[in-house]
Amino acid sequence: MQENRIWRLIEVLQESTAYLERQRIEHPRLNAERLLGRALGLSRVELYLSFDRPLNEEERAACRTLLQRRASHEPLQYILEETEFMSLPFTVGPGVLIPRPETELLVEEALRFLKPLENSRAVDLGTGSGCIAVSLAHYAPACRVTAVDLSEAALETARKNGARNGAGERLRFVRADILSDDPADFFPEASDCILANPPYISRDEWDRLAPEIREWEPREALCDEGDGLAFYRSIAARTAPYLRKGGRLMAEIGHTQAAAVREIFSESGFGDISVLNDLNGIPRVITAAPQ
Repeated sequence: MQENRIWRLIEVLQESTAYLERQRIEHPRLNAERLLGRALGLSRVELYLSFDRPLNEEERAACRTLLQRRASHEPLQYILEETEFMSLPFTVGPGVLIPRPETELLVEEALRFLKPLENSRAVDLGTGSGCIAVSLAHYAPACRVTAVDLSEAALETARKNGARNGAGERLRFVRADILSDDPADFFPEASDCILANPPYISRDEWDRLAPEIREWEPREALCDEGDGLAFYRSIAARTAPYLRKGGRLMAEIGHTQAAAVREIFSESGFGDISVLNDLNGIPRVITAAPQ
């Protein structure tokens, strides 16, 4: 940007969009709008209403700093320190998996199951930011949810998100390794629904992921360092005794994993197995009941 001239906001936005496009950032205009809005303290609507506003050097420097971070492929959500999930605001940052829109299908299915129940109980295995557990507690106030994660940083973020969304008193947080710790430590009582969005990226797939994921998000929250199925095997083998009669096990799955996870659940004594597709027609959620 030329320094010895007056830059209006619309011009800075146009230059920023072109810069992000050259850096091969997806949706460069949207990213530029969000980043400039954060740097200037403006909502998206306010940004559009301020296109003729001149920006001083301090404001342009703040915009440049955020744009450079995004150009390095740092996720937009980490830069903004928040994202939206199930129409709720969630704090996110390095060390915590960014909630994906596809995971909303898992929450919606769990809510359909839990809402008609009185005094229901649910457990979210590998809670991360708490997006699943907090959404359940928010939209199903009669449900008490236990959120489990091995990462203390993730649990702290989940606690903040529970409080942020007014659901903290209906949430219980437990630090545990769901692969090796005694399930009795994080299943204090029989549950109506056990949910998981486990690490399901295989070691062989890891290097093919986008840099925003591979270089920035916590590997342990995404990759099981094996074939991508380790957590499903553990969950299927260890959860049935902790589900109430008529209860459901629900999990998000990778796009090629439906048949393999169905087989794992069936061999572990689960029946009534269903696979749900997301809006793109991709198998995304599997549900099952202990027999």
